[in-house]
Amino acid sequence: MSGSPEDPATSCWINRISGVMTPRFFKRLSIALGIGLVGGLIAHSLDMPLAWMMGPMLATFVASLMRVQMGIPMEFRSVILGVIGIFLGASFTPETLDQAARWPISMIAVLIYVPVVTVLVTWFYTKIARLDPATALFSATPGGLTPMVVLGAAAGGNEQEIALTQGLRVLLLVMSAPLIVLMITGVVASGHGDGDAVYMTLSEGLLTGGAALLTVLLFRKLRVPAAYMTGAMLASMVLHVTGIVEGNLPDWLLAGSLLILGSAIGSRFAGVKLSFLARLAGYSIFATLVILAFTGGVAWMVSQWLDLDFIAVLLAFAPGGVAEMSLIALALNVEPSFVAFHHIVRIFEIVLLAPIMAKWFQRHMQRKNAQNNTPAR
Repeated sequence: MSGSPEDPATSCWINRISGVMTPRFFKRLSIALGIGLVGGLIAHSLDMPLAWMMGPMLATFVASLMRVQMGIPMEFRSVILGVIGIFLGASFTPETLDQAARWPISMIAVLIYVPVVTVLVTWFYTKIARLDPATALFSATPGGLTPMVVLGAAAGGNEQEIALTQGLRVLLLVMSAPLIVLMITGVVASGHGDGDAVYMTLSEGLLTGGAALLTVLLFRKLRVPAAYMTGAMLASMVLHVTGIVEGNLPDWLLAGSLLILGSAIGSRFAGVKLSFLARLAGYSIFATLVILAFTGGVAWMVSQWLDLDFIAVLLAFAPGGVAEMSLIALALNVEPSFVAFHHIVRIFEIVLLAPIMAKWFQRHMQRKNAQNNTPAR
């Protein structure tokens, strides 16, 4: 029977879950969420932009520098990405689909933008920060942290340096994006829905959750990038566009998702030596400033050309995490569907190109080593 304990797939799944659910897992998770909750409460009391993500992120980042042992595993974060996907899917309406006629052109702009900004930042990391070429390239590529570390290491790069520069890029972009929006528009990204929001009934919530789960499982089988978020978003989008479901999830669930994501970003630096962090932090800050300046220029040109909202285009092009940038757009109510789709296009492009780059570097290093080992005549 396919669901029996003897089934290899079932046994593998059970072993993976049991391997994660350990006392150490719950201890590290509790510490991260506890510190994040305190940070969120303080940030909320200070009316900080996107308080329930910024506060936990900064609190766990500081705790990480103090060598507090904590962490939020990817298995736990994946569930939250599904919740975020449902929130984003609810932002789609029939009117959104009418506006989407202009999206293909801006998506082509994203496909061009990604390699250009990657080359620019790779040059900086290679020539200025003096990182080796493989480490520089996979530190500069605006993809997910885990795949960039794995592929970069396979290409001969330094895993720790790639992880640190990728983590710092997301941290700095998530911190700066709400503040930039505040300076430009005066609008605070609160992360709360408006008072007239309509919420799902229990039956709508169960229907949406079930449809999201089935779509996520299908996307995982098909190996679709960011399957948890994209699958849940697609299911939610279809249900909302067709009018089967009208409301969204409650605000407290969005605040909880923000808290977990913020805590996950900050706790990535747990165990990192301060001297190691300081060595690359200055370069990462400067590289992020270069990215922001370049992104701002490209976003302004695209928004003027296609008559789109500048803030929406800026968030769509800013190479932070797909979930984090989409949540900022959701909190600002700035075309979150537009922002999410453009980030998904970026992730698809990187998922296709990154393995090719890794294999090229592997062959390049093999040829180089073979030349170095060839005895001189």
